[in-house]
Amino acid sequence: MNFQLNFSIPKSTVEIQHGDKISLMGSCFSDAMHGHFFNAGFEVLSNPFGTLFHPNAIAEVIESSIDQSEIIHTAQRSDIHFSWDAASNLFGYSEEELKSNILTARQEYRSYLGSSKVLVITFGTAWGYVLKSSKKMVANCHKLPDSLFEKQLMDVNTQFEKWTALIAKIKSFNPELEIIFTVSPVRHRKDGLVENNRSKGRLIELVHLLNEESSTHYFPSYEIVMDELRDYRFFKECRVHPTDEAVEYVWNQFMGTFFSRETQELAMKVRKLHRTFEHKILHPGSAESKRHVEVSEKKLLLLELAHPEIYWE
Repeated sequence: MNFQLNFSIPKSTVEIQHGDKISLMGSCFSDAMHGHFFNAGFEVLSNPFGTLFHPNAIAEVIESSIDQSEIIHTAQRSDIHFSWDAASNLFGYSEEELKSNILTARQEYRSYLGSSKVLVITFGTAWGYVLKSSKKMVANCHKLPDSLFEKQLMDVNTQFEKWTALIAKIKSFNPELEIIFTVSPVRHRKDGLVENNRSKGRLIELVHLLNEESSTHYFPSYEIVMDELRDYRFFKECRVHPTDEAVEYVWNQFMGTFFSRETQELAMKVRKLHRTFEHKILHPGSAESKRHVEVSEKKLLLLELAHPEIYWE
């Protein structure tokens, strides 16, 4: 796409290169970016506790992992057990199985985060749901009745204090870790368009306050989609999620912000090879197809030898 940004994104002081471990945490936009990191040759982990949208939920799973907390808040729907601190894809058919799964996820994430170079946190919404019985803000309602919850709009000052303390804890745990905040361009239409804009405004204010107070960074994915692309053709039919083309555009801007020219060129070479191997061969037994595979495997071997820092699954 040939677009000219109406605002400039300065080159970041954070430089990401191959060999750096990347951790993505937050909304479904994190999952969309995961594929781009992986196809570019990076070791990347996205949302080990499932997709999380609210700053409080994201903070809770990071903190409980670093602290190696064994406290687990459980919920049950029929014969399935869930955690109030994780998405529904992390579950158990008994409370013991659920707790085992949660503790394993915390331990593995703590280990990964401890050796990561970059943590990209994507906030999705400032609207949260508080469990009336315990006054706890939950990460996911797990399709339980609405009557159990009270909907609340995030208080910026409360989350600022929580995240300021958490950032200090993260930096103490892994002093080399760089934290990049971004706000998801995905519209939370179920809240209403006015309410969605109120939500995004609070999230943007929060991340900028954190950047001013802490040594963290901001990438304007929300502004790129909403203010630069700003056209419904860059959204899927639901008019909520950006298209693959829009995500690709954001990824290219991300590379320009955090990658050197050499890293960008290497990332594109790796991506091209990924696409070559993902291409479906119609006639695998033909001489032409065999030559194609041989040439591709040779390119892969040469690239691996020249750049052992590239991550291949």
